[in-house]
Amino acid sequence: MDVEAKRMSLHIKEEKTKIMLLGKKPLDQRQIRLVMGPCNFEVVRSFSYLGSIINENQDEEEEVKSRIDAGNRAYFSIVKLIESKLVSRTTKFTLGTSGIDIDLRRVDIDQCPLPPSSTQLNIFAASDKCKKDTTECIPVPGLGFRRGSYQCICKRGFYFPDIRAVHRFFNGSLIEEEYEKLMLGEPSRYNDTGVFECLECAEGCETCSDSSPCVVSLNWFLRTAILILSMIPLVCLPGVVLFTWKYANVKVVRAASPVLLRVITLGAFFIYCTTIVMYPRPNLITCTLRVWLREIGFSLTYGALMLKTWRISVIFRVKSAKAVKITDLDLLKRLGMIVMAFTVLLLIRTIVAPPLVIVGRTADDLKAYLCKTDWWDHSFTTIEVLFLIWGIRLCIVVRKAPSEFNESKFISLAIYNEFLLSLFLNISMLFLQSPANPDLLYIIFFCHTQMTVTVLLCFIFGSKAYMVFKGHNKSEDTFNSAPNVHITKFLSKPRSGNSQYVVSTNSSTAGTDVKITEQDVLEEFKRIYSTLEILKDKNMRHGNSHLGAKINAMQEAGRLETTIEADEKQENSDSNEDTGGRQLINEPIRQAVRTDRPEIAGKISVLFDMEDKSRFTEEVTV
Repeated sequence: MDVEAKRMSLHIKEEKTKIMLLGKKPLDQRQIRLVMGPCNFEVVRSFSYLGSIINENQDEEEEVKSRIDAGNRAYFSIVKLIESKLVSRTTKFTLGTSGIDIDLRRVDIDQCPLPPSSTQLNIFAASDKCKKDTTECIPVPGLGFRRGSYQCICKRGFYFPDIRAVHRFFNGSLIEEEYEKLMLGEPSRYNDTGVFECLECAEGCETCSDSSPCVVSLNWFLRTAILILSMIPLVCLPGVVLFTWKYANVKVVRAASPVLLRVITLGAFFIYCTTIVMYPRPNLITCTLRVWLREIGFSLTYGALMLKTWRISVIFRVKSAKAVKITDLDLLKRLGMIVMAFTVLLLIRTIVAPPLVIVGRTADDLKAYLCKTDWWDHSFTTIEVLFLIWGIRLCIVVRKAPSEFNESKFISLAIYNEFLLSLFLNISMLFLQSPANPDLLYIIFFCHTQMTVTVLLCFIFGSKAYMVFKGHNKSEDTFNSAPNVHITKFLSKPRSGNSQYVVSTNSSTAGTDVKITEQDVLEEFKRIYSTLEILKDKNMRHGNSHLGAKINAMQEAGRLETTIEADEKQENSDSNEDTGGRQLINEPIRQAVRTDRPEIAGKISVLFDMEDKSRFTEEVTV
């Protein structure tokens, strides 16, 4: 009986439950006891059920007698009005009594709270004893006029503690009993922790039936190992900056512009920081910082590389004798404009459409939090690709430019590497959004950063460190005692007036300050003279006699330089007419050598007044 009562959400109370035995023969009710658990039920001979009296003999005598008694009570309650002379006979005939019998056992009590928009009048509303934090009340009809006619079910986001239970709710009757004991000061479990309460679902679960996870668990061991590996090149960056500072006067470092090398290091620092930002679970701040650090670092690092390449291409393509002046300050101004353009775009993106966190689904149908990729991200990717394409074009232009330390080659390799890996990363991102895999994305971003930025730093700084320590930290031109000479072209261009002979040397060190002594210039002239002698012999052997005459004129111009030192000692005694020609030869040399002009680092121009040899004037690029 107790089991069946619990199935109907009923609780048997000892004081309200009676026992009666029915049979043909009289039974001694006093010898019968019914014990169920702690309850000892009373045995009776008759009881009233739904207004009718039922006894052990199963006769109706007692029932008839009770109904007669009820009629008598109704009559004698109005007998004084019937015998009264103050009431007319008509009224007495119509006078009667009426009664309404209401079986309260068939009236339900709804103790649950009313809906917010309900206008129903219910004085029992919100009188339930459900634990409001984790459960909510659901009325149970048909239990009659009594307390506890409700069930406490788990709220959304909570689950029933007994996951094997068929009926997952708390019985309102049991809750009411425990609450009543609490009010009477008796021992009660109502306030015990975990009693009549549901358990919270795992993180990210809207509904659940147990404690199973709904959000994919990140592989923190793997992510920590990747973070430690990414910190290794990051902590080496101060040493790279110190290297550019300490060996700034060494030719291989000076030729690469130490200021721009430090800018490249700063950009690499920002790009490395993206790995640190992506380590925790994504949120609005980390998603925003990831975009800012990536784009600012990209603009600094590759902007500096491409501007260095652009300067080499401008100097390499010059066809006039006029020196091209592009200093490091000019490049920094242009780099500032590039960074400013990226900053403005990032500000607009952050204000208009900040990168939000979306919920993806893994292959196991678990939730995974990811930074949203929208058309803003695709726009920045397109800008990066176009920027790299421009860099590739510059690399193609300067691929044949003479470079003493092969810096142009290393820059080209770094740009090609970034272009190919960026295409691979962005294409792979299209296929990794569904199903989501945050750990795999973190590995891909780490590999992309190391294979681009770390390789770039090895190309740019590794070669310089090797040459610096191999050359024993010499700050002068001791790496190459005899630089390679390439005779590029001879052009016959008649000029009027005082024609000029121009000798130009190109290098990848345009825009840096170079200190050259007059003795170095004289030695260079002697070397050029020897080269012209060899070239003349080759042309004569091949039958190019017309070129031999031109080369003789160039050698004659070189021999004029050997008389400069002697003429300077006699410049006070010689007349202006005798020394005017020589003065025109010597003055540009002094200006180019003694004033330390930055433009001569990329192109050293020496002017000669050929006077009567104007018909042999040529332009030679070495």
